[in-house]
Amino acid sequence: MSDRVAGKKALVYGGGTGIGLACAEALVREGAAVFLSSRRKSVVHEAARRLADHGLAGYAAGDATSVADVRAVTAAAAEFMGGIDTLVISAGAGGRTPIFDTEPEEFQRIVDNTLRPIFLGVRYASPHLLEVGKASVIVISSMYGLVGQRERVAYCGAKAGANGMVKSMALDFADKGVRVNAICPGFIETPLAIEVARLEPDPEATLKAKRLMHPVPRAGGLEEVGELAVYLASDLSAFMTGQTIALDGGYTVR
Repeated sequence: MSDRVAGKKALVYGGGTGIGLACAEALVREGAAVFLSSRRKSVVHEAARRLADHGLAGYAAGDATSVADVRAVTAAAAEFMGGIDTLVISAGAGGRTPIFDTEPEEFQRIVDNTLRPIFLGVRYASPHLLEVGKASVIVISSMYGLVGQRERVAYCGAKAGANGMVKSMALDFADKGVRVNAICPGFIETPLAIEVARLEPDPEATLKAKRLMHPVPRAGGLEEVGELAVYLASDLSAFMTGQTIALDGGYTVR
């Protein structure tokens, strides 16, 4: 541990599992206080309990697409940590959506669950971020916000929209000391990814194909995403804003 984010105060949406939890863990191990939120109270409570072994960690359950919930979570986080200067948004949704037969409701579900948490999270945290005057917003996007993919019209569209929001918000905040960037991961072998693969006829073949689709022939690690989040939260990245950073083993450069 090098305390690169010592004293930082990070609110993490989608912080109960997967990439959001990995970012929170990396931040708290580097000296930040963290406040986690996700829909499932039991899951986010257990995540915060584990992180409390390494530093200050709190939690509140909430739906990141709900105005009332986001306002309540933001207020609880600011009270628990004494402010907010780092915001990580890892809430979202995915699914197979070929253009030929996807129901409009499924398209809307993925778009709403991907874009609303970003808008609401930043909208209601912004007074706290501006008050600090040196703050960072980190959006977990996807390499599929940078390139297309078959049968993922909703997911690709939503993640590309997330990247566009990052660029616009970065300009809004640029002269106010608040930076906004996105991490665009490739296939990260999260517990959820493994669980989804187990539903396939040949789970191991499915996982192997996902790992090998990157020019660097493996899956990305949760700790690698967490390390990038620490950098983006730290003052070392003070001149970086509006960027969509691919962490994808070279997938998007082919």
